[in-house]
Amino acid sequence: MDSSSTSRVASNSKQRNGSSHRTPASSVLWAHLLRKDTLATPPSSDIPLPPIAPTDRTGTSLRILLHDTQANVERFSERVEKLTKGVDEAKQELGLTKTLFQREHEELTNEMYNLVNRCQTEIQKTTGRPAQAERMEEFCKGVQLRLDGLDKRIDAMQLVSRSTLAFVDLF
Repeated sequence: MDSSSTSRVASNSKQRNGSSHRTPASSVLWAHLLRKDTLATPPSSDIPLPPIAPTDRTGTSLRILLHDTQANVERFSERVEKLTKGVDEAKQELGLTKTLFQREHEELTNEMYNLVNRCQTEIQKTTGRPAQAERMEEFCKGVQLRLDGLDKRIDAMQLVSRSTLAFVDLF
């Protein structure tokens, strides 16, 4: 750095700090940093030192970006794996719940069916044959006998009407 850059740094620091004078410690530090002879390579070293800043900034930026992207993809894939495991477990639990529900439903239906049958047989045991059943049978027999009698009378009436018509047709 030359003297113009030193004065530029000094004027920038004056503008930032708002004061025109530096402390002795900071002046010594700036003087040491801005000296050209401290920046030169030592004469004992024949091997050139690699540059501190990367020479290919675009490549370095891409490598950093790829590294960050890879880290984000790895975190994302871990989350996806956790979610898919959770979904698989939920599917298994739903299948198990469905099976248990169907089994319980069948057991409940069978239990209700057996209970109704038991109740019906117990009611039949205690009541036996209903009292109205015999009277109903007698009533049905009486109605059947009357219907048979009416059928015979209708048949006789038809026979008489035919014979009368046949007799009238003769004359």
